[in-house]
Amino acid sequence: MADHRDLAKVMDLFHFEEHSPGMIFWHPQGWQLFRRIEDYMRQIYQADGFEEVRSPVALSRSLWERSKHWEKFRDGMFVVGGVDPKDDHAFSGPDYALKPMSCPAHLAIFQSRKRSYREMPMRLMEFGICHRNELSGTLSGCMRLRQFVQDDAHIFCREVDILPEISQFLKRVQRVYTAFGYDQFSLQISLRPQRRLGSDDIWDRAEKLLIEAVQALGHSYKLAPNEGAFYGPKLEISLQDQLGRSWQCGTFQVDFNLPQLFEPLFVNPAGELERPVMLHQAVLGSLERWIGILLEHHRGNLPVWLAPTQVAVASISDKSANWANVIFQRIQQQGMRVELCRRDRTISKKIRELSQRRIPLIAIVGEQEAMNQTVNLRCLGEADPQAMTLIQLEDTLASLSTVNPIS
Repeated sequence: MADHRDLAKVMDLFHFEEHSPGMIFWHPQGWQLFRRIEDYMRQIYQADGFEEVRSPVALSRSLWERSKHWEKFRDGMFVVGGVDPKDDHAFSGPDYALKPMSCPAHLAIFQSRKRSYREMPMRLMEFGICHRNELSGTLSGCMRLRQFVQDDAHIFCREVDILPEISQFLKRVQRVYTAFGYDQFSLQISLRPQRRLGSDDIWDRAEKLLIEAVQALGHSYKLAPNEGAFYGPKLEISLQDQLGRSWQCGTFQVDFNLPQLFEPLFVNPAGELERPVMLHQAVLGSLERWIGILLEHHRGNLPVWLAPTQVAVASISDKSANWANVIFQRIQQQGMRVELCRRDRTISKKIRELSQRRIPLIAIVGEQEAMNQTVNLRCLGEADPQAMTLIQLEDTLASLSTVNPIS
């Protein structure tokens, strides 16, 4: 079984409804997985100097017009009316749009007060709730949605900062992808599209900076004409899964054009006003799509540090239930995500059900284990459990569940 929708059903993670096409109904286990990924990425971004923000889901039409998104992406945006000032129960024309990305909102945060060169580079990130009005025929589980959350980050900096920021981004990508079990990824530099903002001189400059930065870092890459964002060229990162498929996830874009439209300024060391470069970046892209790719890559057998439930404690009979409860409480105090399997089933049925749910570790407790104050630990996919003391179990769980987000 490889399809993420089938895996989600077996693992009780999420489902889809006709009432909200292209949007996910998260179940407790699925939301636990989502939050674990979000928390991990929050640590990654904070370690690299990003500050987390939150911006509104709906932004005014005037802001989208100023950023030129209204002109370029109006058909792909969910547009809503405002309240008629003359009648609270009536709506006026299309005054707002649900944001498909967070760029204009982060520009607004930068411009909310006077900035100094001492704040540069200014790194903002958001788990932004985005909406895109995709055609119904293109919707495909988690892989293409109308509502999703993006690790949407923007860096305001000077040109001299571009190379180190790209270097940090590529290190961040490698660190994150490795933690999730991917060891192969490739780079593509997407160049100016036919419909774009700005002059050829600006695009020449942005493309040259991006290409030279990647070359200076020693990475191989492909060039893709006409595939850049409408405001700047972009570096695209594609990973390869265990099925040999390529998935474009991470992006990094060099943008001189939106800063020209919005005029974000900071005071430089000479006391003069200077316009920053805006760097757009995401490591995962859509978190929902990332989860779909991840489930299929691992066939649901997620790493212990990531699994919604890391350990299940299953007692063989009522005579071992008290000791099983002691083990459950000790594991819970250790900070692990653990559940106590209380169902009145044979131990073989319990193990089968827990394995079908892809719970990576099962602590099996019988009368002999209760008498000896031990436990048998079974790892998903392995036939023979390993007998150990409670202290040995705690040490084993600690080692299996560790992922160092800043290593």
